[in-house]
Amino acid sequence: MCDTFVALPSATLNRNVLFAKSADCEVNEANAIVRIPRRKHVKGETLRITHLVIPQSEETYEVFLTKAFWTYGCEIGINEYGLAMGEEAVFTTEMTEEKDGIIGPDLMRLGLERAKNCREAIDIMTALLEEYGQGGSAELKGNSHFDSSFLMSDTSDAYILETAGRKWAVKKIEDFDSISNMLGIPTNWTTCSVASGTTKIDWAKTFSLPEVPPTLGSPDRQCYTYDRLKEVKGQITAQTMFKIMRHHNDGYHPATADAHRNICVHAGPQDNRWWQADGVMVTDVSEHGALIWVTGTSGNCISIFKPIFMGINLPEIGPAPTEHFDPSCLWWKHELLHRRAMADFDNLVPEIRRDFDALENEFVAKSGSMKKSTLDEKRDFMEYCFHKSMHATETWISRLGARTDLTFKDAAYKSMWRKFNAEAGLTGMPD
Repeated sequence: MCDTFVALPSATLNRNVLFAKSADCEVNEANAIVRIPRRKHVKGETLRITHLVIPQSEETYEVFLTKAFWTYGCEIGINEYGLAMGEEAVFTTEMTEEKDGIIGPDLMRLGLERAKNCREAIDIMTALLEEYGQGGSAELKGNSHFDSSFLMSDTSDAYILETAGRKWAVKKIEDFDSISNMLGIPTNWTTCSVASGTTKIDWAKTFSLPEVPPTLGSPDRQCYTYDRLKEVKGQITAQTMFKIMRHHNDGYHPATADAHRNICVHAGPQDNRWWQADGVMVTDVSEHGALIWVTGTSGNCISIFKPIFMGINLPEIGPAPTEHFDPSCLWWKHELLHRRAMADFDNLVPEIRRDFDALENEFVAKSGSMKKSTLDEKRDFMEYCFHKSMHATETWISRLGARTDLTFKDAAYKSMWRKFNAEAGLTGMPD
């Protein structure tokens, strides 16, 4: 379960392009933030993606990705040309491939590495889709396949690309838009692979499995993101995107919710709720370049957005994560806070948020001139923000680690966390 949304210059306060996505994955499916520089490749070179070997392009562009650790592809990403993209799982009538193909996260990374703008990305991705199809497991556990939809933006435009097997439809975005885990393009597509004659097919109605999205909370989440952007059209900032990413419905508690109807997704004990917000990215693209905001951690409501810039390696964040606990890794270090906070959700999340908001507001205030700064100035700013964020996180980890009263009051919720912590080798958590 994921949510992706975009606002174009006509809808933003500073006439920039703002893109955002929250990546929801399995509880122990750690997400990594990764920088991959521009590279030249030997003609005829091949590329190993998650389930296939395909021809490599002769050049790949610099990308920053938020990705599940085990896939070639990514949940969210941006490249050196300001092309940003997010991928969503969708469930369609065309999920019939008998052979492994290109899973959605892989298709998205290939688009980001090989395209300079949305139109190029669409051409590249649809050609790969038609040649190889979609197939193979797209989850860490089990053997679950789904099709994909994508929202992408560049320096001026944005598009939605929805797929159903090897078929696809594209919609050009005006002002702003959002997607969740469902097909959402009816007859207002811009181009469509199954178009014929003068009658426009209803893409979503033709290829959707209508019984699935309500069980995932997809219609509620897409309506929320769209309506919030509509309410503040013309005044949208990066902090607008941050706030939307932290949305919880009134009265929400992760132990008892019936479906993922919030943008800030937390795992729950029900079978359809074993996912959580594992990473999030917000990109701010203008004529002066890109300012990228990432958390690198799970739980949007108790994470801190930190800035990164193209052309600069990430600050020290430890080794790449796996599904096993490693306190030297940024993502897993933060789980020492996240999983303790879930034991007293109603009280701890607002307390932590107050501390983290003050720090995040400082980062945003200081970031205003950073797009025009030198690489050294950008590097210093990145390292300062990551260092301050880690110090604030460690302070809260220490504070909660000293408490002996933290416990999960809901039996099913307690059992769920006991199971996931044991699988990850994470001990010393509330019980």
